[in-house]
Amino acid sequence: MLTNESVTAWITDRMSRYEYNNLKELEGFAFDAPLVGFSRGDDPLYAFYKEHIDPHFYRLPQEWLEAVLGGSYDPSGISVISWVLPQTVDTKEKSRKCVDCPPLEWQMSRVHGEECNRALAEALVAHLTAQGIPSVAPMLSEQFSWGESEVHGKISNWSERHTAYISGLGTFGLCDGLISEKGKAARYGSVIVYAPLTATVRKYSTYNEYCMAKNGCTACIRRCPAGAITKDGHDKAKCVAYHRDAIKSICHERYGYDGYSVCGLCQTGVPCESGIPTWEPREQTAE
Repeated sequence: MLTNESVTAWITDRMSRYEYNNLKELEGFAFDAPLVGFSRGDDPLYAFYKEHIDPHFYRLPQEWLEAVLGGSYDPSGISVISWVLPQTVDTKEKSRKCVDCPPLEWQMSRVHGEECNRALAEALVAHLTAQGIPSVAPMLSEQFSWGESEVHGKISNWSERHTAYISGLGTFGLCDGLISEKGKAARYGSVIVYAPLTATVRKYSTYNEYCMAKNGCTACIRRCPAGAITKDGHDKAKCVAYHRDAIKSICHERYGYDGYSVCGLCQTGVPCESGIPTWEPREQTAE
């Protein structure tokens, strides 16, 4: 019988094995121990996302199962398994010292670490399918896509961070990152299943409950080398431009690396880097 406990144990065991969780040529684990959460396929927040993001583009859990597997599925029998893969202590320590571009370990956690994340989703789908449980990982589907919204800018037809929010794993910060019990420096994944699992209780009531910006914290604003974060939020266009115009060339010059490169400095050197912050005025330092 599939249970929350059995799924969590399976994911945790896989990510504890170096063969499945590594940075390849850099050696070392890609991620620390994961967090796992669950939500119901008929949770009203999924319908809210569909309406709010784009009712013709974003897909409900039910729509993903039907589009990929065919057939019809009762939303009340659908569950979504969501996980957080936290950056390692070593990667965070190195990134904390950077001011214009994260270290090579951070870049590789986005490349090889994301390979681990996608392999986890693929293996979990295979594991569940072998038990006769219909399962879909949107991130692996050829039907996963990006689009543009006049309201929100770049959007996708399935969001791992928003799914984690619905699944009780954390709330959003000023820079749009998700703050979980393991902090904001992390990657996310999910699998939709046609099986009754118990939804994780959301310990929060607002989308930004764990963010201390409302108390005056400016750490992520000061950590952003692109000036893309202000008290009003995250400017996606400025963020993308910095990736395109600065990060790639810095990685080439500093690391001799010319592959896919990212920033994410706003996720480290901040009070929410490795956990849910408790606000104190002295936390205004970015270190």
